[in-house]
Amino acid sequence: MASRHKKARRKSTLGGNDALHAWALQRCQHTYRRRNWAGKGPLPAIKDVTAEQAHWRPQPDQHNIAEIAMHMGYWKDRVTHALTGRTWKYRDADNWRTVDPNAGGWAAAQAELEAAQRRLVKAIRALPPVRLMERAVGPWKLFDFIVDIATHDSYHAAQIFVLRRLYSGRDAQA
Repeated sequence: MASRHKKARRKSTLGGNDALHAWALQRCQHTYRRRNWAGKGPLPAIKDVTAEQAHWRPQPDQHNIAEIAMHMGYWKDRVTHALTGRTWKYRDADNWRTVDPNAGGWAAAQAELEAAQRRLVKAIRALPPVRLMERAVGPWKLFDFIVDIATHDSYHAAQIFVLRRLYSGRDAQA
C-alpha cells in the first residue's frame, strides 16, 4: 500500500511539473510579446521606437533604449545557458554593450533581442519538466531563472516606456 502512495505522489508531482513548465513557458512568451499584470512587455515597449529615440539619453550616464534591449538579450542568454547546462561567465562589457548610434545599430539591437528570446523559448521547450526544480546556481532553481527573466523583461520594459515619455517631453523641458 505504501508503494502505491509513493507512485501516486510521484505521478502528481510530475504532472504538476508539466503544468508548471507550460505555465513558465507561457509566462515568458506572454510577458515578452504582450504584457503581464504589471504592464506591457518589451516588444510593445520597443514597437515604433525610432533610431533617434533608441539612442537618446536624458543624461550622459544613463543607458538608452538600444542598450537596454541588448542588456535584456544578454540576460536571456544567461538563462538559456543555465537551462541547457552550458557554462557561462559574466562579462561586464557584454552586459551593457554600446550600440552603433544609427538606424542599423538599433535594428541590430532589436534583432538580437528577438533572437535571444527565440533561443530562450527553445531552451525552455527542450527542458524536461522534471528538471524545473533542479538547482541552477546558489539557492536558485531552473524554474527561478525562468520566472525571473520574465520579471526582468517587465522591469526593463517599464524603463523603456519612461524613456519614451521623457523623449517626447524633452522639447518642453528645454
